[in-house]
Amino acid sequence: MESGSKILTGMAATAILALVGHVATGDTFIAGLEQKAQTELAARGLDAATVSLGHAPLSREAVLDGDLPDTAKQDALQVVMAIPGISSASWEGMPVVAAADGDPAAAPADRDRIAKCQAGVDTIVEARKINFRSGSAYVSLESRQILDELAKGLKTCDGLSIAVEGHTDDNGNPDVNRVMSQERADRIKAGLVERGIPASRITATGYGSTRPRAEGTDAAADAQNRRIEFRIGAASGAPQNDAEAQQGK
Repeated sequence: MESGSKILTGMAATAILALVGHVATGDTFIAGLEQKAQTELAARGLDAATVSLGHAPLSREAVLDGDLPDTAKQDALQVVMAIPGISSASWEGMPVVAAADGDPAAAPADRDRIAKCQAGVDTIVEARKINFRSGSAYVSLESRQILDELAKGLKTCDGLSIAVEGHTDDNGNPDVNRVMSQERADRIKAGLVERGIPASRITATGYGSTRPRAEGTDAAADAQNRRIEFRIGAASGAPQNDAEAQQGK
């Protein structure tokens, strides 16, 4: 009996530790989304707006507050909704606006699948970021390993669209940066296709340095801004090719 009691005690302790670890990881993820939202707003001159997400319980629903004109409020909503991982956004006391991974045109079951798939992708890229050296689109061995994980997870998201977004730091010529970011996005798309994800489900778009994640011109900020982001959506909402759309083709 004493031995059995010890086993049960050990199992209970393990379960508690696992639960605490899960909550801590989830809270860190939510706090990270808040920080991303504030950074994006500040980068667009909308830093009068504040963003909060639920921590008890954890929630990916963003609530904005602050004294801004109505047009600026709409702009702030669009900025926050564009952040991968945020499921919805609204101003304090106003109706919720569906976010990119909660496409209002999609059926409720599809919205749930989109949100679940986006959360899985976010977890992978937050734990191990796909980074590039300045001026390079070379996909390193570490990044290829991350693509292995992403492709494995994305295969469970059958039928959903995947938007690959390339971003650069602000060093150099803006036009060159946009071309470089497009090449990076194209490389990542090609890597996913090589790993069994249908090309018809993936779009690749380069934004250059127009959407910085971090402020500043130091090496740490540059490293954060040279990045790849993924956005999951309903298949019917995927453009044929974002790069061609930008060129008017």
